[in-house]
Amino acid sequence: MKLTIFQSDKGDCLLLEADGGELMLCDGGMGPSMRNHVRAKLSNLRDDGRELELVYVSHIDNDHISGVLQLLEDEVSWRVFEHHQQNGDTVKKPGVPRPPVIKGILHNGFRDLITVNEKPIESLVAAKSIENLLSAMAPSLFGTAVPELMKAAEEMQAIATGVPEGIQVSKLIAPEALNIPLNKPPGVPPGPSKLLFAGQPGERFDLGSMKFTLIGPTEKELKKLRDGWNNWLRNNKERLKEIRAKMKKRVDEFSTGSLTDSPFDLRDWEGIPDYEGVSVPNIASLMFMVEENGKRLLLTGDGQQDFILAGLERTGFLADEGLHLDVLKVQHHGSENNMDVDFARKVSADHYVFCGNGEHENPNLDVIKIIFNSRLGKASVRALAPEAKNRKFHFWFSTTSAAQGENTKKKEHFQKLEKEVAQLAAKSNGLLRTHFNESASIVLDI
Repeated sequence: MKLTIFQSDKGDCLLLEADGGELMLCDGGMGPSMRNHVRAKLSNLRDDGRELELVYVSHIDNDHISGVLQLLEDEVSWRVFEHHQQNGDTVKKPGVPRPPVIKGILHNGFRDLITVNEKPIESLVAAKSIENLLSAMAPSLFGTAVPELMKAAEEMQAIATGVPEGIQVSKLIAPEALNIPLNKPPGVPPGPSKLLFAGQPGERFDLGSMKFTLIGPTEKELKKLRDGWNNWLRNNKERLKEIRAKMKKRVDEFSTGSLTDSPFDLRDWEGIPDYEGVSVPNIASLMFMVEENGKRLLLTGDGQQDFILAGLERTGFLADEGLHLDVLKVQHHGSENNMDVDFARKVSADHYVFCGNGEHENPNLDVIKIIFNSRLGKASVRALAPEAKNRKFHFWFSTTSAAQGENTKKKEHFQKLEKEVAQLAAKSNGLLRTHFNESASIVLDI
């Protein structure tokens, strides 16, 4: 296997290649990073006669889906151009490189997630309502200048953007448009649901010599996601008034010091409790174990650590002695809400891949230390897997501080990260090596 790690702004964008050359794009990052760093590389694949067997979109956040939407829109431009050419029309050639052929997409579409499949009109109305509610609340939170509130607003904005983008992806891949098969892995017969989840057809499939096992989500987790959105939407006008009133109350509490948690965020929606600081859309991330010739890669999306561990136990990968991987795509950009000592002890790897550019202080410095200590710290926090003992390990980062805008918080954070990582490597006795993506992409041979 080979993993290409792209510059992807604050998001994820990876290209997975099998020994036989089969390719899968894993998330698309942000639209600008796709345009500036990724699509030229993908277009080169087309020039070489290669195709994307699958595009995998882990969940609806815009830092995972926006780049994929850009690819699809590029292909639409080329299809329109070809249509006019065939009709003898005079038409300008698209000014963007053409993507490779996309043979299939793995993605739990937003419309299918939030409502039953036989109610397409209601699903569109619900989706638009969600978008409107989130968009209406975010500016108020930004205006407070309270860091915790601003972070909540950024999360809302990411999902508010991801909702219509997810719907647009569904429209573009439909039979009447680009006609790209959805959730139909190679060699897997169609199941009763449009969604991918554990226990359904598509839970296991092969792509060339790579074997995929779906770690999550489960049907229960998808139901939580659907219930959460639908509860949150009920009587949306009144709901927005309630939310604004609640927000004001909690902001007042925050300013007086009587509130220490985030005054309002998407982890507190009606009917769906906070799950260890991770919103339900992230909990429902598509996550895969990929195996080839004895090598193992875990793709985690923005999954929460307890759900990842439960999925690994359910599928037989995780036992009492822990699990050692060749590659772990560190979940949710290395956020402190998605990684803890327990996870780092139970799941170790030769290569840890971090996708994030300092936005929201991700990758988080405490997460970096947790992983480092799981390899070289005290016995009580060390990785359980015997393979991890005294073994070399690598940290891979999708970007550098130099790639971030001047005088920005994300640049400042990434500079701290680079310094911290250098210090950790210096005291590792040669066991830790670090790799930063200084160009459009960096390649990890597995």
